[in-house]
Amino acid sequence: MSRWKRVLMVLGVLAVACVAYLWFFGVQTFFVLQAHNAARKVPFLNRTPVELTDSSVSTAPGTKLSYFGYEFEIPWTDIDKERTRIVGGNRVLIAFRSGNVLMVWSAAPHEFMNNLLAQMNLDRDNFQKIYGDGVLQSNYSLMRLILETTLNRITISGTKETDVSQEMLLVVKAICVPGDPDSGIFDMRGKEFKGFQYGRPQSPPKRVDVELFPQDGHLDLFFEQKKSGPVAISQADINRVVQTIHKMPAEVAANVDSPN
Repeated sequence: MSRWKRVLMVLGVLAVACVAYLWFFGVQTFFVLQAHNAARKVPFLNRTPVELTDSSVSTAPGTKLSYFGYEFEIPWTDIDKERTRIVGGNRVLIAFRSGNVLMVWSAAPHEFMNNLLAQMNLDRDNFQKIYGDGVLQSNYSLMRLILETTLNRITISGTKETDVSQEMLLVVKAICVPGDPDSGIFDMRGKEFKGFQYGRPQSPPKRVDVELFPQDGHLDLFFEQKKSGPVAISQADINRVVQTIHKMPAEVAANVDSPN
């Protein structure tokens, strides 16, 4: 066999192999490349929730507050009442004379879940067929599914359906995770509620967000520290708020649910 015939034969075999590879693994390869490209741009996509190493709780003099049927303590007493306000009926912006801000946002039950299903154009049954039974039992279960999705779930050896479903969760993760998750995503547990913390107190200060999941609601806490401000927000401060937050009886909340 001549040299050129051998070259043409090898090229033919390679062409057939490439076609076969693209036929069986082309979609998976595309999603793997897409996922790794996304990870370079959004590093926290490879992060999953881990336990907080600092469980201390601030004992500083504080203030007890109640909003939207929830009561909690903050480890600060310098509330700026003129700048503190309720927005949209379900968010309160608590301003401090130090320049720091705490925002509490109370969402309706299943609001996050229903919005996500609508955005993904899926009903509950189809979502559970794709991602498993039980993931829609609560907003917490759904958020844990999203946060535990990483690039490792998308592989060339996986099926097209599996890679597509995991790619969809990665997109959701990139969009819906708040705060500064590049510095960490943490499991967060209070006395009544559990959830997640996105980011950690650090210098220079960045916003730290905590998401809690009561059975009949959804709470977001946004801790924002003024750059070069006189009061630094510590993990113990955040823990104080989370550990003391609790749902008030409806009849009590109706009477006291207002700025203190």
